[in-house]
Amino acid sequence: MAFEDYQQRYEQPINQGAPNVFTLPQGGNILRGNVVVDATVTITNAGAAGMAVGEGGPTDLIRSIKIKASKAAGSRYYNGLIVDCIPRSLVRYAITQRSGKFVGDLFGSTLGGGVAGAYQVYLSIPIYFEEVTLLNTVQTALNMNPVDSQGLPIYSAVQVKVDIAATLAEIFSGTAGAMVIDGMLRWYDERLVLTTDTIPMVQEDHELLIQAAQHRLVDPAMPSDGAFLSWLIMAEQGQPGLTLSDAILNHIHVQSSGVEYEAKWQEIRQSMMDEGYYDPSTTMVGQFFKDWTHGIWQNSNAAAQLAHWFSVNNPSGAGLDQLRIYTRRMFGFTS
Repeated sequence: MAFEDYQQRYEQPINQGAPNVFTLPQGGNILRGNVVVDATVTITNAGAAGMAVGEGGPTDLIRSIKIKASKAAGSRYYNGLIVDCIPRSLVRYAITQRSGKFVGDLFGSTLGGGVAGAYQVYLSIPIYFEEVTLLNTVQTALNMNPVDSQGLPIYSAVQVKVDIAATLAEIFSGTAGAMVIDGMLRWYDERLVLTTDTIPMVQEDHELLIQAAQHRLVDPAMPSDGAFLSWLIMAEQGQPGLTLSDAILNHIHVQSSGVEYEAKWQEIRQSMMDEGYYDPSTTMVGQFFKDWTHGIWQNSNAAAQLAHWFSVNNPSGAGLDQLRIYTRRMFGFTS
């Protein structure tokens, strides 16, 4: 195998409204994978444009992306879901990897806001295993080699499940239109051949509903294992639109034996630009990114020892606003 290996690994017709599942081939270390929707989306029987739900079209053509790594007998690597995210988290995190710029559909399509028509889309959702916050970014590349540096097996299988939207109402609310997706689902990835082991990493996102304005909101779904590399907090206002908003998060407080961090939302936003993760010309509304490593993976923060709380507003009413929290965690090797 060449030192650098970039190619399409998988292709099949899109299975609308259902999971599309495939297994990744072994070999090398994946820096970045891309789930690609290359299709024509035909909308019929729609009247006026609907209200975009979350990222809207065409990003929400994909409901979720999950990657499960099943470790082989005797493996030292993490076992279970290593990616469990919706596309919003992945495309917004990608800003930190793309010189601070947001990139959506290749052709700039927005599916006409839900208006009837035929729309050509080329939507590529990136999944970064390479960790931009580290000085040695390839340390967390997904190890797809048959064995590790000790000659022990790594994974028996790594499967990707891409769940495709069934109805137009999942993308635009307030529309009675129908949607047909006709095209292909593909997976591309970029790999390097590394002679050293890489650090297992897990990416997940989850929702924290806000029932009332409060100063010390704790997230019961925050992961409690592994060590945090970074957080991306997205403040989403109003069901069902979930519009990114600066009217929700006031400040965050994180505390453990190794960290004492408290910052207002304006300070978080400023640091996102000062540290080069976001370009000032890119909209940052409702997005709050925090790197915990400062370039060194040993500076990651153990999730089990981390106390946190958020000061939040609730402008839309009980249960109508939320924080979507995307985390990246590293895991040690098992014996």
